[in-house]
Order: sequence, then structure tokens, then C-alpha cells
Amino acid sequence: MSVPDTSQEKSFAVAAKRHFRDADFLRGDARLPAADHLYGFAAECATKSLLLRFTEVSMGPKDGEQKPSAKPWALHPEDSDRIIEFGHVNELIREVKLLAHGRAGAPLHAALEGDLRAFKKWHVKYRYSDGGYAQQETVERRRGAAHNILALHEQALLEGRIP
Repeated sequence: MSVPDTSQEKSFAVAAKRHFRDADFLRGDARLPAADHLYGFAAECATKSLLLRFTEVSMGPKDGEQKPSAKPWALHPEDSDRIIEFGHVNELIREVKLLAHGRAGAPLHAALEGDLRAFKKWHVKYRYSDGGYAQQETVERRRGAAHNILALHEQALLEGRIP
């Protein structure tokens, strides 16, 4: 596994906070579809930052490639010939669960599982929709989940481990 890319980990951390603040602003202006979308990106970015800092996930080049990866990735814990790529927030629950089989991934999976479930039906393609899916209750649930993930991120950075 390659050396962790701390610059990308920090970029994800900064982006998580920015997306969350922007989502809160839009939520306050009753622009729920855009707010919901950004809460998803905030949760995704904070989760990817945690993955890069506290697990074997990397942004480095994959075997045989020259350039750094566009997505965080890790070797599959049960099949080292397979790679897990960490995509959008709605996919992360499945991908982080795969890491739960490894020692470093188990605490992160346990800490994130409940909050990531709030984004199970979130999808990046909704940016092209009419926004009818973004009901107040859904947005509030996802805001709470994103807030919890960002709080976990901050606590993990302070403690140097997943609580």
C-alpha cells in the first residue's frame, strides 16, 4: 500500500465543512433539494477523509498505473486481487462495510454505519431532478447524519483515532 496522501485527506476535510455550511445556508432559505445534495457531499467528504487517515485506503496509483487515483481505494480484505473504490455517499455504506473485515476498518464501520444509512437513497443524479424528493423530514434526517459524521471526524482528528 502506498503512503497516505495527507493533502487529499485534508482537502476532503475542508470540503466537508464547506459543503455542510453551504447546505445549512440553503436549508435556511428553504432550498431543500440543493441543501440535501450538499449534506450528502459533506458526509461523503468527511467519510473519505476518515478513510484516508485511519485505514489502508489510498489515493495513490493502483498497480500498474502512473497517476494517482481519482477515487480513494483499497485492496479488498478477502481478495487482494480485487480493489474497492470509494464512491458517492450512497455507496459508502457498502464499501465501508467491506473494510469492517479488516482491523482498521471495523471501528470506522461501527461508528459510521447508522449515519451512512440516512444516505442510502441519496444519489448524485438527483442534481438533475425537479427536487421533489427533498422533503423536509428527509433533509433534516440527512442533515443530522452529516452533522454526526463531521463531529466524528473532528473528534477522531483530536484523539488521533476512531472513538
